[in-house]
Amino acid sequence: MARVRGVRGAAGVCALAAILYLLARSVLTLLVSGIMGLLQPGASLAHAAGFGEVSVVLLQTLVGIGALVLPLWWLLCTTRLQTKDMRIMIPTAWSPGFCLPVFLGLANFGNLLGGLLCRVFGIEQPGALLAAGGMELFVQFLSLCLVPAVTEELFFRGALQGLLRPSGSAAAIFGTALLFGLLHLDLAQGLTAFICAVFLGWLAERSGSILPGMLLHFINNTLAFLTLYLRLYAPAAAAAAVELFILLFFPVFAAWLIRHARGQGFRFSAGLRPGVDALNVFTSPAYSATVLFLVAYAALV
Repeated sequence: MARVRGVRGAAGVCALAAILYLLARSVLTLLVSGIMGLLQPGASLAHAAGFGEVSVVLLQTLVGIGALVLPLWWLLCTTRLQTKDMRIMIPTAWSPGFCLPVFLGLANFGNLLGGLLCRVFGIEQPGALLAAGGMELFVQFLSLCLVPAVTEELFFRGALQGLLRPSGSAAAIFGTALLFGLLHLDLAQGLTAFICAVFLGWLAERSGSILPGMLLHFINNTLAFLTLYLRLYAPAAAAAAVELFILLFFPVFAAWLIRHARGQGFRFSAGLRPGVDALNVFTSPAYSATVLFLVAYAALV
């Protein structure tokens, strides 16, 4: 019973941190847009007339970093969370040769499934633009690939999973992964993010560190960045071939690797911390309410 009360409290704090992230992002966006408007009348982050592409991307990156740093700082100041709980340390033995292709396989399986669901429900995915080259492209690469890999792993697999870990690995992994997926506020991206977060959460539990997850997160973001760049600037046939290869090869290879590893006695559950059932995170009214709010919010935005 004590563990159920523990997971209820920790899940509620994690839910509040998720809401604070959305609030901080909105406030910082308004603040930055207001400053831009003072410097260039009528300008904002959404309509950055008079500002260069590099400046806009840097400002958007600062907003994204701040939106994660502020609730992280709040958690460290007001809860039992300590920096050691975030597992920013050298990992114990782990297998990149297994974890990387399996992670990319799961990510691309999520991409396939998310794309299929969007087609079924008639949801149009927003397009994204990348610069053709130069400093603009480099800054976009840092903003879209490196910065999220570091900050999101710190906040989700580090802080939120660290808060839930005393209740067991299952609650820590799935309770954090669901919030991570929902905070993407998009069906396809959210589904992929949830699947990826489950694996990254498992890896943090097994390796004792969030650093391997940062590396895998960064590599996956880089592949997505490359795919988008080819779609925009490479010949259509070449871009389609590369994208199809990535989407199909990694899930098939990952399935083969998992089957081969299980045949040799590998179990994903080995080495995880026992605890309450993952569904016990929903015994927290704050967590359940936040999940419902994020679902409704994503449907409206």
